[in-house]
Amino acid sequence: MAKFGAAAGAGVFAVSLWWFDPPLEESTRYPAGVALRDRTGALLRVGLGPDDQDCRPWYRADPEDWVVQALVASEDKRFWRHHGVDVLSLLRAVRQNVTTGRRISGASTITSQAVRLITPHPRKLRWKYVEAFQAMRLEMAMTKLAIIEQYLNRAPMASNLVGIEAGAMGWFGKPAKSLSLGEAALLVGMVQSPSRFRHDRNMAAALRRREYVLGRMLALGLITDAQKQGAESAALVVRRAPRPFEEPYFADWAQSSLPRAGGDYTTTLDPGIQRALARRVDERAADLGCSAAGVVLDVRTGAVRALACSGDYFADGEGQVNAALAPRPAGSTLKPFIFASALDRGIVAPAETLLDVPRHFSGGFSPVNFDGGFRGRVSAAEALVLSLNIPFITLVSEVGLVRFNGTLHALGLDTVSPSAQTHGAGIAVGNADVRLLDLANAYATIARGGVHTPPRALESAEPAVGPRLFSEAACWLVSDILSGDARAQGAVGHIAAAKLPRAAWKTGTSAANRDAWTVVWNPEHVVAVWCGHKRGNFGDESIVGIAAAAPAAWEVMRDLYPSGDAPWYDRPADVV
Repeated sequence: MAKFGAAAGAGVFAVSLWWFDPPLEESTRYPAGVALRDRTGALLRVGLGPDDQDCRPWYRADPEDWVVQALVASEDKRFWRHHGVDVLSLLRAVRQNVTTGRRISGASTITSQAVRLITPHPRKLRWKYVEAFQAMRLEMAMTKLAIIEQYLNRAPMASNLVGIEAGAMGWFGKPAKSLSLGEAALLVGMVQSPSRFRHDRNMAAALRRREYVLGRMLALGLITDAQKQGAESAALVVRRAPRPFEEPYFADWAQSSLPRAGGDYTTTLDPGIQRALARRVDERAADLGCSAAGVVLDVRTGAVRALACSGDYFADGEGQVNAALAPRPAGSTLKPFIFASALDRGIVAPAETLLDVPRHFSGGFSPVNFDGGFRGRVSAAEALVLSLNIPFITLVSEVGLVRFNGTLHALGLDTVSPSAQTHGAGIAVGNADVRLLDLANAYATIARGGVHTPPRALESAEPAVGPRLFSEAACWLVSDILSGDARAQGAVGHIAAAKLPRAAWKTGTSAANRDAWTVVWNPEHVVAVWCGHKRGNFGDESIVGIAAAAPAAWEVMRDLYPSGDAPWYDRPADVV
């Protein structure tokens, strides 16, 4: 009979162990919001998760960390030796509870508590049974350190803080691995009852609990008596640290492109380039008394390395208007795309003569150049360099308004009307709205030889290879015509004495001097700058592409290549 009972018990054990699956799928989900990092891993933003919980589940356990030693000492001293259930603690708890007739102690292990944190459930006897077998299965599926991480990344830390990383940053303003012995013991002690041991409300109880944790660490030989006394006597500096909220204009855009509402993402933002761009944009806005914005793109991948707007994000009124994403009249910035389209269709060649003479169009449209004059007979290349209006109105008509409108949309300039008739030939002089980020990425298509790639916010994402919109030869010709030291030195003023990196560049100014644009590019980077007023309903004489935006764009290009040495394109074989 005894043998039968033992066999039956073993059978029940085996079936239960097989039946109760560990919560592996659930272990990948946390009550966390979005975390955004720059490409070096530094945090830009930490959002709140469900029920406004601040959970930052990226702590990685190390046996030498104070929080790990404090947790094992105070919650489960045989954690490193048992297999999910501590039989000795279980027998002790049963004996104490039976002899006293009430619950004196429990036998929960760190692993079983991790199961409960992963899949919350009532503390009923049935659930204790399930929890035990799930804990054993979890030990089979995970390493000990992974189980510690599950526990510490989910443990409540009072207030709305969940997990040791949120607790360490929220209460002490430092990462979990930087906690002192006393700080680690205080937070680990809080886990048993976050409301009762919350130090900002009941410091005496919190310190008594910390003393218990430190005592357990001393008893297990994890710390010395001197370390314990030092931790207890050290001043406890408690301060609620705000959640990271860096580079808000870039972070807003990056977050809007995420595939889901939560997760830990490394973005394409380069902190060094971002600082340089933000400094130049702020300086330009201060000098001109207006707003400014800038974008820097990586040509090869489409990665947005920097995106900055002048001014205070939290200012009333226009503070949170992202000028890099606001549609504004394009001015002359679309002319290089007209030129490339005309080259590819055999409509024009750089040396071909075009007419820059007065013309009158239907609807009373009689355009003039920016300076009010006309040049007469000019080469196509000269018309591009001087940004002459009449030759480009002629060229876009010959390319075809519908065809060119389709090209602009293929370039990602989605704020241009889908109907070519909306803008007509006036598209050549900038009567369509574009966004700075989209414009920079459109120029990146020329910079990479005609292949379009969407702008990218996440470092982990593979660059999307889009369609070829222009030939390599047309792109090389556009870049070559719009580059050269003489052109660059005419725009950069006081920095012209330094060696400038070779780059192509194009400016634009919208009607009534409301918007100033400049885009500078080479095979590696596109730098785009906009200057104007966010309201957009007025302008002033200082808001001119070459005078307002060009100096800032070239300053950023100089920041990217401080020695003045930069790559340039090889001439395509079919360009003679």
